[in-house]
Amino acid sequence: MRLSSIPGRRERKKVETRQRILASAVDLFAGQGYDATTMDDIAESADVSRATVFNFFPRKSDLVLAWFMDRRAVLAGRLAESEQDGSQTATHLAFALGVIAQMFDDDPRTGRAMVRAWLQAGGPLLTPASETSSMFADAIRAGQQRGDVDTRIDADRAGLVLFDAYLGVLYRWASREDEQRGFEADLLATLSVLLAGISP
Repeated sequence: MRLSSIPGRRERKKVETRQRILASAVDLFAGQGYDATTMDDIAESADVSRATVFNFFPRKSDLVLAWFMDRRAVLAGRLAESEQDGSQTATHLAFALGVIAQMFDDDPRTGRAMVRAWLQAGGPLLTPASETSSMFADAIRAGQQRGDVDTRIDADRAGLVLFDAYLGVLYRWASREDEQRGFEADLLATLSVLLAGISP
């Protein structure tokens, strides 16, 4: 590793501060709700100034977006990893989404709170949905080249359908506090129907 690629102390401190602010915000959103949480609350909880919070996250909705972007990054990584192992497209899409779903199931209180915060903050309107659906579309196109996805399928449209299905299951899961079945089980059951439809 080149010396220039190693983050310096100042850069590490910035990353740590950002992570602390985000973690504090998520804890507050889960504990008292998105609307009831102020930027002052977040600053106090993270032990930083209000100005520091705004330097990293100019709007409260940016905190919610950052939390979901972290999960999108995990999804992208899992898709890239499973793409290398030679498994069928349906298998690696299900695996990658299953990993994300498990993250919600591991801490359902926080997961549900953040989905509600996401909706209160503007939901999918916060950022173009195309980034996630494009990841699905790229995986489907790769499958078409390998021959395990029907080439007559419009990959971009299929990516949007998968993304819409993911959001639909996520929203329903977040609205049912007493649901015994986890998000992962619901998501994989829905995906099994959709992924069967893209097979040749």
